[in-house]
Amino acid sequence: MSKVYIILVNYNGWEDTIECLESLFKLEYDDFEIVLVDNASPNNSVSKIISWSKGEIFVSPKSDKLANLSQPSKLKPLVINRIKSTEEGTPLQTSFDFTLLEASENKGFSSGNNIGIKYALAKKDADFFWILNNDTVVLPKSLSLLVKRYQKDRNIGILGAKVKYYFEPEMLQCAGGATYNKWLAYSKQVGNQELDKGQYDRSDIELDLIIGACMLVDINFITKVGLLSEEYFLYYEEQDWAERSKQNGLALGYEPNAVIYHKEGQSIGASQLDLRCISKLSDFYYARNKIILTKKYFSFLCQITVYLSFLLIAINRIRRGQSDRIAMLLGILKNPNKGFEN
Repeated sequence: MSKVYIILVNYNGWEDTIECLESLFKLEYDDFEIVLVDNASPNNSVSKIISWSKGEIFVSPKSDKLANLSQPSKLKPLVINRIKSTEEGTPLQTSFDFTLLEASENKGFSSGNNIGIKYALAKKDADFFWILNNDTVVLPKSLSLLVKRYQKDRNIGILGAKVKYYFEPEMLQCAGGATYNKWLAYSKQVGNQELDKGQYDRSDIELDLIIGACMLVDINFITKVGLLSEEYFLYYEEQDWAERSKQNGLALGYEPNAVIYHKEGQSIGASQLDLRCISKLSDFYYARNKIILTKKYFSFLCQITVYLSFLLIAINRIRRGQSDRIAMLLGILKNPNKGFEN
């Protein structure tokens, strides 16, 4: 059986992470290792996760409808293979329930996932890497269905699943991923906010990107395409990976029978269900990374239209009562390589 490394990145979301871990322990797949990367959370996430692993605290599911996916909980105590990013050498534990890698600083979504992938590569037994958001729970058969589909279609580079809203479990967040408008640098999730009536229960959905909450890739993909780009910090990393996948002749796939439930945007203060609630941090990286990605992969004409689209973005912010963000948008246009300043 193929060895799968499941990569989770935690930043201040220890309760969501614990519920996700409990869900993963129920997977109907025999050969996987969970690699949890804590991205230097300042809220004692690591100590909370360790306390949970000892059976000292319990985290209740946030949805009664999905409680069966994470409960009853795995018997405690659990053995953690705990490694800090500054440590060298072999793992401290040879038999464990999951690996916890502690990053020395938060360098973003891609960096956190890359830490996990590099750890797996060093062990030299990885066949697949399942990038999964920590604020998800999964159906027990999801991983086996994803691996089976990937092995069946050897042209796939990145494979996605059906993603549904955790708090509205009958509603789709997306069928695998999204389409992408290169002229406005805007992605539209396929099936977003539609009731799941089976309308996307086919695997031939055309996608321009696989949503970053759930991406399965194999060792060949990593060797050929490389790790996630770390220049974005947050957002557009999956579009970048998709563009590089296509450049290398690898397709984007979708497995509708593999289902995950996502507490979308909870850890960063973003929600596509209410754009007025998008945090300033989220808003900054959405806007800035449009320019970075467009310059990297698309024509000069596309770059012009993306720059012009900032006028529409500014108008929308004023309409939402967020006129204080206009200076931020102007700063992005002046220097898109500059990081976020609150």
